Amino acid sequence: MSPDVFPVEGENPFRGSTSVQLEGFADSTQVGTGPPREPIHVRRRINEQLMEHVQRYLQHTGDSSTRGRVLALVGEFGLGKSHLAAQVTDVLRESTPLPALWVIGQPSVDMRSVFQHRVMSPHDDIEAMADFMQAITDYYADVTAELLEQDDTGRLGAAREEFLRGLRDRRLDPQKIARAFDLDEELIHSHLRRHLRGVTDHRAFATALALLPNQVYQEDIFNWLSGEAPAPPLQQRGVTQPIQGIQGVFEAFAVFSLVYGQSDRPYALVLDEVDKIVDWTAQDRALFLNAFEMLVNRYVNQGGLLVFCVRPDLWSSLPASLHERVLPLWLDSWERPATEELIKQHLLGSGRVPPDKSCAPFSDPAVTQIVTLSDGVPRQILRICEGAWDHAALSRSPKIDTEAVHEAIRTTHEKRPMGEAARLLERVLAGDQWWHNVPPRDLADLPGPPGSGEPRWIEVTRTAWIVLLPVRSLLTRSGVGDIAGFLGHARDVAGSAGIEMLVVVNGHACRQMRRQVTDATGTMPLVLDDPRFDTALRSGVQSLAERLRASRDSTVLEKLSNRLDVLQGQQQTLLERVDSIDHSLDNPRILSPAPTADSLAERLPEPVRAYFREAQEALDRLLEEGEGPRLSLVPVARSAAGRPPRPRRLLVDDTALRSMGAVVLARRLLEAFRDAIVGWWEAEAPGGDTERLAGRDRGELFAICRGFEISLESLPRLDRGGADPLSGPPGAATDPGERAQDRLAHLADRVLRELGEAFSGGTAPRL
Repeated sequence: MSPDVFPVEGENPFRGSTSVQLEGFADSTQVGTGPPREPIHVRRRINEQLMEHVQRYLQHTGDSSTRGRVLALVGEFGLGKSHLAAQVTDVLRESTPLPALWVIGQPSVDMRSVFQHRVMSPHDDIEAMADFMQAITDYYADVTAELLEQDDTGRLGAAREEFLRGLRDRRLDPQKIARAFDLDEELIHSHLRRHLRGVTDHRAFATALALLPNQVYQEDIFNWLSGEAPAPPLQQRGVTQPIQGIQGVFEAFAVFSLVYGQSDRPYALVLDEVDKIVDWTAQDRALFLNAFEMLVNRYVNQGGLLVFCVRPDLWSSLPASLHERVLPLWLDSWERPATEELIKQHLLGSGRVPPDKSCAPFSDPAVTQIVTLSDGVPRQILRICEGAWDHAALSRSPKIDTEAVHEAIRTTHEKRPMGEAARLLERVLAGDQWWHNVPPRDLADLPGPPGSGEPRWIEVTRTAWIVLLPVRSLLTRSGVGDIAGFLGHARDVAGSAGIEMLVVVNGHACRQMRRQVTDATGTMPLVLDDPRFDTALRSGVQSLAERLRASRDSTVLEKLSNRLDVLQGQQQTLLERVDSIDHSLDNPRILSPAPTADSLAERLPEPVRAYFREAQEALDRLLEEGEGPRLSLVPVARSAAGRPPRPRRLLVDDTALRSMGAVVLARRLLEAFRDAIVGWWEAEAPGGDTERLAGRDRGELFAICRGFEISLESLPRLDRGGADPLSGPPGAATDPGERAQDRLAHLADRVLRELGEAFSGGTAPRL
């Protein structure tokens, strides 16, 4: 194809390929003038498994009683169950020898019409009729051989074993043998009834099968076996009713299985769309399942092949006895490789050859969107491709891009206008008497997400609401983000009121978008065109209402629990205070008042009292004067424009705060030093062993003074830098901080020297 030629043109290669209908007849008549479209099969593991079972059945060479098998194709709608069933019928119709095959597109309550008009019967094909006659003849041969084997009259003579071997090897005509030895026809009928006991309404079928070898009755019997009313000769012999109803048709298939199974011939029944019985009445559904279970048992025991299609929900509800005899083959969603292969096969079938093994004219992002939005369902893949092709052809686009895929989704699935979606919500809500369409206070003008319908507000309680938000098909993350933003804004405005959201999608929502909406809102979105939408909406609203009520109840209970905990704590504190008061009353204590700073200063030893006073005064003056300029709260003067005075904001920098904190800590350290000296002086002032006390007192005094000095070194300096006061003799201090720092730095040395000399008469060690 030339690159200048418009690639998306001509007949849509995906049109008419989205569904498969099983036919009861192998009709190959071509409808239309174009060439027949070749069936498209994408090779997947499930196809190989199914064909393996079918080929194993057809190639079985052992005992026919061990050949029978029943296969169930289990999968959701659109995954290709009917397509696989059609493949099975094609393989069976092309196999040699040709097995007896019955195909039912879907079950019906009126199974007689299906059996009579839509199922291949022996009367519809000369070869099928001849095969059925041969099966009946073989069956007769076995019955005749069994009856002759039971004959003990001796009339067979020496040729007994030869007659029996000839009947079982299908070399002798059983009718001639029966006439030659005068076998009673009623005896044959009785034998057939015993064989058919527990399988069907055996008397009518036994009579018909016994008369079938008689050429006079063959036409009437084949008509009756094809679903028609019995002819008068059959009515005279007890066959009075046609094959009708679910039970009667399945009994006919059971009889056919007995005939073909006894003659060691392969035979198969393919039944599609078993899920149709879900919509039947409970009585019809039970009748179908009972008859179907009987048929499954017959096919397994008599060497037949039964293939039926069913969805997972119905498969799970089938009786356990069916699960034991049926082999399920599960169909799963398609991944990207299978999707690409399906697109390529359709393009090749239309004469278009994709270049470089690509899916052109589908772009790579478009294929990615098809995989995501279709959920891997082949039917959805083909519908999206068909719509995207039409959209690209209409817009004369050189390729099929993401926008074409999105437009195909909207065209295919958004079948209702948003106004109609709103009316449907109103109808369902009104039926359950939910008051709606009145938003909470302050939320009346809250705009919805772009493209969404008008929100419907349901008042659960005065402080709890449910908002129903109809939206278009969710195709991008931005749409989910708009929904989450709307819900968050509503909850912010509502404040303490509880709000839950239920999103209603008018169109299509894939699994990925459903998960994203669920993560954003906490609830699974609903799809408007779901057949069970009304029930799902009622159930969803009821569940959210219960969630809101439970949340409100939990909040109230939590508040009560917290309040009770506070009251319990207060009560415990009060009881402890009462116990303390009782104990104090029972055990009174006289406490001496804490010494004041003035009293401690007077109790200091006389040699060091002046040093402590000078250091205390320096710190007090520094604390009163503070750091930096003097603070002022005088307002800013009135401006020329006549505005009122403005307040003044006072700012204190970190340096001033650290300096003032250092002064406070220095004062506390000085008080601790003074307390220690007073305690040391007063405790050791009384007389005693002078030598022992002098040695001990000198060590304790040194420890106290040294402790003050090293503690002072850990504090910030009060003079904002300068020389180390311990590095040499003090100089003239002019700044208050420098003076205070100088007094504190030399205080410990002076106290140790003065008190050491005054108490012991010697020289105290220097710090």
